[in-house]
This record gives sequence, structure tokens and C-alpha cells, in this order.
Amino acid sequence: MPLILRSFILLCLLPNFVMAKSSDTIVVLTSFPETFYTPIKSAFEKSHPSLKLQILNKKTPAVIQHIARKRAPSPDLIWISSADAMATLQAKSMIEEPVTFAWSQFVFFWHQDKLRQLNTPSPATWEDLLRPDFTQEIAISAPSRSGTNHMMIEMILQQYGWERGWAFLSQLGGNLATVTARSFGVREGVIKQRFTLGPVVDFFYRSAVAEGHPVGFQPVPNTPLIPAQIALTQGDKRNPSSPLFIEFLLSDEGQSLLSLPNVNRISLQQGQEISEQNPSPVFDPYLSAMRYHAVNALFDQLVTNRLPDLQAFWQRWNRIDKSTLNAQTQASLEAIYKQATTVPISGTEAAGSQLNNQLSPEKRYSRTFQSITDIWGAEVTANLANASKALDELPMDGVQ
Repeated sequence: MPLILRSFILLCLLPNFVMAKSSDTIVVLTSFPETFYTPIKSAFEKSHPSLKLQILNKKTPAVIQHIARKRAPSPDLIWISSADAMATLQAKSMIEEPVTFAWSQFVFFWHQDKLRQLNTPSPATWEDLLRPDFTQEIAISAPSRSGTNHMMIEMILQQYGWERGWAFLSQLGGNLATVTARSFGVREGVIKQRFTLGPVVDFFYRSAVAEGHPVGFQPVPNTPLIPAQIALTQGDKRNPSSPLFIEFLLSDEGQSLLSLPNVNRISLQQGQEISEQNPSPVFDPYLSAMRYHAVNALFDQLVTNRLPDLQAFWQRWNRIDKSTLNAQTQASLEAIYKQATTVPISGTEAAGSQLNNQLSPEKRYSRTFQSITDIWGAEVTANLANASKALDELPMDGVQ
């Protein structure tokens, strides 16, 4: 057969060959780390020899941007541990109904040696994190960089309410050593004793224990379990074999993989038992989704961008608050607290669809995004400066 004719035949067959090969590959967009998904991927491909998983690993905010901007390759499945991010994608009709395949829980996680050096009890409640003993000894990650940590911030806001929740986060900022760019950074910082403790998801603690580090943990009370979920993407181009991976995760074999050292998730059955033994408040992922970007932007303005100012203010405020105060000075100190913790917008305003669209990450460098966050930042700065000035002017005869 002439070379030209043979080349022509191959070119004609190439599209069909590529299509056949493509149908054997399921594209999965995930925020889970490689150590988590590798054993699951291997087990699935072993049980389905004709199929391959192509895993794209990105942080949760980047996962949202990838599917929202229809970036290539187009995913068949979204596989993350952020229920509110899933709710965001579902509300925009980008995915089908998410399926929960595992659970995690938030814990207080500390280094035993560092805690012993502080000579203070381990934390058992959110309020314990505000103790002066923990000044600059705590770390959390920025919710704008971590979908899991966004859920933690939302749980605080839903548990305390909008105003009290932000007041707590402001005061917590006074005890923070740092705000990390990744939730994994909190785990590593505790292990390396850069700070004493941090609230994290339980698999960070479990993996640290498996590696032999001297760490301790305490489940955060009154906090619901965190669902790890997977969802089919919307659209006709989705691989028809995609549901097989969901079925595998829910199967006995898939559930058994959750106990592997690098996976470290709570199975569906274990999650049901924990929930029955320790009922907790219901987390509303749809409320979180409605104000997702506003909460992230506000946290950065209130905490991330002014950590040194919060540290200085709350250390001074704590010293005075621990003193014996007369009624007038106590009232003045409470007014100062309110001024220092006031946030620029209400919970209702934060849930506005237009505002959250303007504050989405892909618009970070737009004039509107910068204008909104600059106004918030200026108001928060002014509130903290005025509160600090009021502390200076407190009558000392009322402080003993």
C-alpha cells in the first residue's frame, strides 16, 4: 500500500481512536491531596481494568474557578471535602446532586511538648482559644485559600451568629501567630513547634500520630461532621462511565479504604454512629454558599491583613479585662469591645448574590472588588484605631 494512502487511512481512523481512548478515561477534579487519592485510584483501576482516572489536583477555590470558567480538561467528576463549595456549584447548575462518601470532623490539634511548656490545659471549647495563655500560639489557614477552613469559619458564624461570630474571630486574631496559606501549613507548623496549636480536620491529626509525632487532639464540641463529597458534572460531554467511580466509593471495598493511614476518613457507618452518640447543630451549606465570597473577603480584611494590629490591641485589652474594674470602667471596656469588633456589613448584606459575584476570586483585580474591600479595610482599621485610642483614655483609677 502506498505511503500516502496508508497515511490518509490512519488520519481518517484517528478521531475514532482518540474517542475510544477518551471514553476509557474519567477526569476527576479534586482538592484532596495525592496521598489521599492515590490508593483509591489504584484500587478503582484494579477493579475496573478498562478504565483510568485522570486526577487534576487543585485547591477548592481553584476547583470552583476551573469549572466556572470551563477550563480544559473538562472534568467528569468533582471530588472535594467542602460541602458549601459543592452547594455553590450546584446552585449554579454546574454539578448534579453531591454524594457523601465519607466524613471528617474538626479537632483542636496541639504539640504536647509546646503545650507542656506553656503550663496550660489543652483547649476543649472555642472560647478556650481566647485564653491569654495562647497569645501568638495558635494558627489557622485563610478561608480564601482553603475550602475546609472556610467551612470552619462558617461553622463559627452559624454557631455564634453573624455579629458574635465575627467578634470571636477578631478576638481570636489577637492570639494568632500566623494565618497560613494552606490548611496543611497548620499541621506542619504544629509538628515543627512553630506554634502550639490550631483547629484542623481530624485526618491531619491522625496522619501526624501515624508518623510518630507527639501531638494531641480534642474534637471541637457542638460541631457537625464534615461531609466528603463527589458529584457528576452537568453536560452531555461527561464520560458515561463516571458513575462507576461513585459506586466504587460507596461500596464495601471503597469504604474499607477510608481507614488506610494516608486516607484517614470516617466511613459512612462510623459517621452515623458518631452522630447518634453526639448530636450536633445542623450546618447549612446553602447559607454558606450564598455568602461564600463575602465571608472570605471579609476575613482577609478583618484578620489576615491586620494581624499585628489585632495582636497588639487584644493583648492590651486582655490585661485590662483581667483587672478588677469599677462599674463605669467595665461599661467603657464593653463599649470598646463592641467598637473593635464591629464589621462593615450585616449577615443579610453578606448573602447578596450581586455582592458575592463581585467578590468572586476571578474578579480579585477588578476595580469593583478593590473598591469594596478597600472600603471594608478602611472601616475595620478605623474601628480598631478608635478602640485602641479609647483604651489609652480609660481612667486608671477604675482599674485595680
